[in-house]
Amino acid sequence: MLPVQHEKLISKVVDLRNETATAAEIPDGTAVAICCLGTTLKQAGSKEAFRAVDYDTIVAFAAAAREKGAQRFVLVSSIGANPRAGNFYLRTKGETEEALACLRYPQLTVLRPSFIDDEGRRGEHRPLERLTLPVARIVFAVIGKTSRYAPVSADVIGTAIVRLAFDDTTERVRVVEGEALHALGHSQNSVQTLI
Repeated sequence: MLPVQHEKLISKVVDLRNETATAAEIPDGTAVAICCLGTTLKQAGSKEAFRAVDYDTIVAFAAAAREKGAQRFVLVSSIGANPRAGNFYLRTKGETEEALACLRYPQLTVLRPSFIDDEGRRGEHRPLERLTLPVARIVFAVIGKTSRYAPVSADVIGTAIVRLAFDDTTERVRVVEGEALHALGHSQNSVQTLI
């Protein structure tokens, strides 16, 4: 269960590998499905296990939500995602985006942040990120915090998700990264009225 409590928040534990079980927990007439699921190769333990989370589970969830009536899907992916990338991580992310586009959602939004800066709140130990993020914060404070590769705080991503999930876009598939992601994530006023 989530540590956050809110009268409009319903937290459920579901085996996301089981599409039938997942679909059973999604209310009929769901308008928007949001997916922030992802792992790392190290945490998954193998390429196969990584793909099971970052491709199979995400696509299964999206398919289940679409069956329940969802018209919009919002995915947190990664900067550099490309189905033809040489890098396994980025190729898997790109293949996931491609598979979601094939589900024919009327509106699909893909956020592609660079490093996600959780400001030390993440429970898992990621030594490379812990060493890299402080340096990246300094570098991008000098060259520009909205650069495509600048770390993006989890709060900024969350704010952007809420705004994008309920805006009036007519684009069927859109990708949001860099400056656009930072700008959307720093506009708190419009989010307060939605919650």
